[in-house]
Amino acid sequence: MINFLELPQVKINTEAFGIVIAGGRKPSDAWLKEIAIGKEIYCADKGIEVALSNNLLPEILLGDCDSTEKIFYDKAQALGVEISLHPSAKDDTDLQLLLKNLPKQNYLFTGIWGGRFDHLYANVFSLLNFKLQGQKQVVMADEKEVMLLVCASEEYKIKLNVQPKAVSLLPLSDKASVSIKNVRWELENSNLSMLNPYAISNEALEDEILFQCLQGCVGLYILFD
Repeated sequence: MINFLELPQVKINTEAFGIVIAGGRKPSDAWLKEIAIGKEIYCADKGIEVALSNNLLPEILLGDCDSTEKIFYDKAQALGVEISLHPSAKDDTDLQLLLKNLPKQNYLFTGIWGGRFDHLYANVFSLLNFKLQGQKQVVMADEKEVMLLVCASEEYKIKLNVQPKAVSLLPLSDKASVSIKNVRWELENSNLSMLNPYAISNEALEDEILFQCLQGCVGLYILFD
């Protein structure tokens, strides 16, 4: 039996997952409320503002309180949230520290997109390392952008509820080998390279995409209007 991670825009075959809210671009309230039903929530610093504004009570809040007002930390503490407060002068980011404290399961990360490129770069590769360390399924998503991190021997069936603007394959290792079907430019056991990321801006031709990673690691990125 195939289980699906159900998002408003897309369904991805996956297993049970938790939700991590980080401090990047805020997901829409309607989108977040729809996916958060019955899920465990975890917050990195400013993510607590998003959680509390949507009446979501996280299991853990970790951060340095440098990008959010202390009142949100105080409110979380009053509600019984487990808080791990760290100094702002530290090597790891708030999200990197939170990753070390998460229970072993699959996760959807939101509040990842938008803002500074250096933050996004650090987020993507920190989450890839998190995936590789525990063989977990990792999805980065909000209502506009979805990226599934996929490594060797993994294959996915992506059911599209909304026609995407673009489907791209972003190699996250020096070399990768992939297959993708039901798109305008299909690939079969094709090699990708980080230094030549040509497999971008593809088009979905059907409401289901079949994707397989044979070697390396790839970000399967889907953009919506």
